[in-house]
Order: sequence, then C-alpha cells, then structure tokens
Amino acid sequence: MLQNSRIISLLLFFLVGVLGFISVDNGLPTDALPPARYSAADTPHLEVSRFRDRVQLAGHTTSLRHENELLQTAAAIAPGSQTGTDFKPLGTAPEFWAPVSIATLEALAETISGKAEISGNLLQIRGVSTTAWHETERRLRAALPEFVEPDIEMIITDERIRSQDLCARAFAEYQTGAINFEESTTVLRDSAKLALDRALSLADACRSSVIVVTGHTDATGPETWNRHLSLARANAVADYLEKGGVAVERLRTNGAGSSVPLASNDSRYGRGLNRRIEIQFEPAF
Repeated sequence: MLQNSRIISLLLFFLVGVLGFISVDNGLPTDALPPARYSAADTPHLEVSRFRDRVQLAGHTTSLRHENELLQTAAAIAPGSQTGTDFKPLGTAPEFWAPVSIATLEALAETISGKAEISGNLLQIRGVSTTAWHETERRLRAALPEFVEPDIEMIITDERIRSQDLCARAFAEYQTGAINFEESTTVLRDSAKLALDRALSLADACRSSVIVVTGHTDATGPETWNRHLSLARANAVADYLEKGGVAVERLRTNGAGSSVPLASNDSRYGRGLNRRIEIQFEPAF
C-alpha cells in the first residue's frame, strides 16, 4: 500500500510538471505572460544573506507578489540597507516556498551577519548572532513544515564579554573545513561555499582582523608548479571573500606548495590531506 502511495505521489508530481508546460489561450497577448526561466523539474533554490548593511536575495521565486514580500521584509529588518536581487521566476513551486523564505529572512534579522540557503526541502543557515538567537531559532523551527529539514550553525556571542576577547576565542576555535577545487584548476567546487561562508560570517563579526589564506599541494609534480598552483588557489579563495564583503586590505595570501605536508605523500589518502586551503584569522594591530 505504501509503495502504491509513493507511485501515485510521483505520478502527481510529474503531472504537475507537464501541466506547467501546456500552453493555455487566455486571450492575453503573448508578451503579457513572460515564460518562466526555469522548468518545474528544477529543484527550487533560494539564497538569502545579510552582511553589515547589505541584504542579498538570489534564486527561485513563485510570483511578483513573493518577490515584493521579500523586498518589503528586507527593508523592514534592515532599514536603509542595500538590497541586491537575482530573482529567477519558477513556474511551479511548493506551497511552502514563499512563507518559508519570508520566515527565514525574518530570522536573519536577529543575526549580526548570516546566510541561509533553501534547496528543495532543506534549509541551511550559518551566521553569527547574540543569545537572542535561541528564541529566534525556536520560532523559526515552529513555523517550518515538518518535512522541511533545518540545518543551523550559529556562532553565539556573549554581550557581556569584550568583542576583542570574543574574536580571539573564535579565532582559536576556528577550523577552515574542506575547500575543494576542480582538478588541477583554481575553480572552486560548490561544496567549498559552506566553509567559505562560515569564514565570511566570522570576518564580518570580527572586522578588525586580518585573514591569511594559505594554499598547499601534495608533492606530485615540480615544486615550482606546486607553489604557483597553491598561491593561485589561495588568491581564488581571497577573491571569493572579497566579493562577499571583506575589504581587500584585510586579506593576505601565501602559496606553500608541498613544503608543509600533513601526511605522507606516498599514499593517495595522504596526498589528499596535503592538498588543502588553510584560513587563519589574526587580530589587526
């Protein structure tokens, strides 16, 4: 019985997708209804970020009304802020899409800086906030449909502790995470964004800091090339951070080549560990 229900659900999903492509003559001129730029088969995706006085909205929306609600909410939570948009109208989207995106944007109002991604039924939030975030997160989770899975990591600051001390503690506990590139290139893989966005959140919370990005390679190939590649990859990470709002004056890059291995280069596993990016935060004196 359960298997039959799943089959029926899948058939309904594909039927909705097909209906989204059927042309209906409603008497309006052809230019009155611009075609959706993305098909109903696409997984809906929306990114919402808040850094300093900037709010960025990018991804799938359900209607002009949805877009206007997002813009009005952004203006309400961050008066006078700059709002950038890259909306992609989607012909068919889940019913929860608009209310969940609005609730997520409202939750980011309680952060010092943060970024959220909604992709299908997954909601991911990373950022920096005060202890008030705990109540905000409780309200957000209560507003989500049960099938939407929240994945939330928030750095909580204590208002009673000096910001310099908080940043020093955060720097000591910070771990870069996996930052991967396409093979033999400086092109960042999508999976690297998670670690880089965490770095952006910390950089925004501790603005009087210097960010040092060091690239490392394994011992394969000439060391001259290894140093060139490691520096080029460090520069690619620095470019990502700069585009995310970090002033170029705060960024330092190094290319260590294969000179600082974490493991033996005799095994594939060891070489994989040695190919890495390290990001360090240092107080600016």
